[in-house]
Parts: sequence; C-alpha cells; structure tokens
Amino acid sequence: MYSFVAISVILSFTPAFGKPGPFSLSGSSYTAAVYEHHFILDQKHHAPLSRAEALQHMQKNLDVYEPQAAQAAQQGAQILVFPEYGLNGFNFTRTSISGYLETIPDPEEEHWNPCTDPQRHSNTEVLHTLSCMARRHSLYLVANMGDLQPCPLKSSPSSTCPPDGHWQFNTNVVFRSDGELVARYHKENLYFEQAFDTPPQPEIVTFDTPFAGKLKWTSSWKGSLGLNMCTHQCWPAT
Repeated sequence: MYSFVAISVILSFTPAFGKPGPFSLSGSSYTAAVYEHHFILDQKHHAPLSRAEALQHMQKNLDVYEPQAAQAAQQGAQILVFPEYGLNGFNFTRTSISGYLETIPDPEEEHWNPCTDPQRHSNTEVLHTLSCMARRHSLYLVANMGDLQPCPLKSSPSSTCPPDGHWQFNTNVVFRSDGELVARYHKENLYFEQAFDTPPQPEIVTFDTPFAGKLKWTSSWKGSLGLNMCTHQCWPAT
C-alpha cells in the first residue's frame, strides 16, 4: 500500500492588467486552492488493466480528492486545481493506459453537466465523479486525466490518425461550480509520455469565471482564465 503526503495551498490573487483604462479590471480578487499529493499507484506496476480495475484504482485517488475539495471550499476557495497525473500515476505505455481513458466531449461543441446528466455519454465515470465534486462544493475544479478521441478529430479532420486508429491525449478538464464541463485542454509539449499523442494543432483554451476580474466599465464580475500544463512553461510560444 502506498502512503501519501498532502499539500494544500490557498492563494488569494489580485489580477493586474496594466495601466487603468476604460476596460481595465479594478478592485477584484479571488482565492484559488492548489492540491498536490503522492498518488496511490496501482499494484500491477502499469500492466494493462481492465476498465473495472482502472476505475477501482482511480477511485482511490478520487477518495483523496474529495476531502480536499471540501477543505478548499470551507477556506473560501473559488477554484481548486488538482495535479497532473493525480488520478492514474505515470510511466504508462500506450497500451497499458487504455483502461484509464475516457472520451471527453468538447465543451465548445456541447453543453454537458456529467453530474446531472450522467447517461449522455458512456464510460465517463471519472468525469461524473469530478463534476459532482465541483457541484457539491460549489467550486470551479481543474483536474487531469486521459482523453481518447476517435479519428478523425472534429477539430482537425485532415490530421494523420495514429496507427491504432485513435488519439490519446494528456488532458486537463475544468468544471464550473454547478458541475458543467466548461473546458478541455490537450497537452502539446509531452515529456517522455509514451502513452499520449501530441495534438495535431496547438490549443489555446480559456474559460470564463464570475470571479477572476471586475470589468470597470460594466461593474460586472467576469474574467477568463487559461490552461497550461507542466513543460509548456519552458516554451515561449505557450
């Protein structure tokens, strides 16, 4: 059995967007929680698992996430960010990660709340659990998981399909505080990640929140946040 050490950080942000002007953000702040833990790894050392076995493994990490979400909400956080590979661990092959993957719909193409409408898409148990976690604690929630997409991609239909006939992406998902899936981001700059594909087109993904900024000229609260992941920070273009 693997033990874990948890680190929870609550941060308060006051956005700064340059010189004040008619479209500037003014007088706003929000609280974000960041959670990191030593993931509970599977006992088979990344041998291929069935879907049921993979779900059982990920549930152990989701069980760790749940009280952290509750604690973040109690401390006033409005958004909670979970770590990359926090649900399944790392060092998978393309084959051995297959049981962990879910096909994540594109939020730009459809509105979907997995918590309130769990039957719309099959084999989306993790999306359902994360959605309900966000809804239960009234938090925007960011988590990392694997995404399986059939060929061709709707976003890039002319792209070359991998030899096994589908795409696998290292993916961040974002849920609104009512549980709706509002963002999906595929990692571009992989780092020795044999299980995943580089998306054929670079993605710039943002999502709106009611707390990240106050538009001075409208006196309304609304602000966009962007998604980034790991080695992207090393690339100026991202």
